[in-house]
Amino acid sequence: MKTRWLWVLLLVTCLLLATAGVAWAHVRVLPEEVPADTFEVFTVRAPTEKDIPTTEVRVEVPEGLTVSRVQPMPSWDYELEEEAGVVRAITWSGGEIGATEFQQFDVQGKTPEEPGEYPWNAYQTYEDGSVVEWVGPEGSEEPASVVRVAEGGAEGGHNGAALQKSGSEALSSTGTITPIVAYGGLGVGILALIVATVALLRRNK
Repeated sequence: MKTRWLWVLLLVTCLLLATAGVAWAHVRVLPEEVPADTFEVFTVRAPTEKDIPTTEVRVEVPEGLTVSRVQPMPSWDYELEEEAGVVRAITWSGGEIGATEFQQFDVQGKTPEEPGEYPWNAYQTYEDGSVVEWVGPEGSEEPASVVRVAEGGAEGGHNGAALQKSGSEALSSTGTITPIVAYGGLGVGILALIVATVALLRRNK
């Protein structure tokens, strides 16, 4: 009976580690929640998840959100795709994001007046020409990053929110779990995996 529970613990730990890896690997747009009809700075965070560099990142601006400015990044060029004078997509190219690196690109824009969920489709191009399309629904292998627009002025914005804490989760001004907490949880998962494996090996002796 104990052996069965140890196998269950091992399986659950493996699933948690796999989920944690997926959650932090995709292109994300932060903050994930903003007030309606306000000016915000959005950060496109692009980590490389292959052994070869990322060479291009393209994001599609959700309908109803207006981009007014793009912060220049050293070694990177950007191109705006416009439709009737409205920015519909932004492409960054010319630089590289290494295998163990991530890059952040900032844009300024005004949020929609209508509350709701607004997905940012992203396309990540690698050195070998392969493209990962982050356009799927939440929970899929390649999900689009979703920004939630809240009704009525939310407290603070991207530049003014204070650091909050809730239980054991430290939340940044973007409303997302900080990397320290995320990787701390990953470390706990790895430790649990080691303990379960050692217990199984001793049980089978």
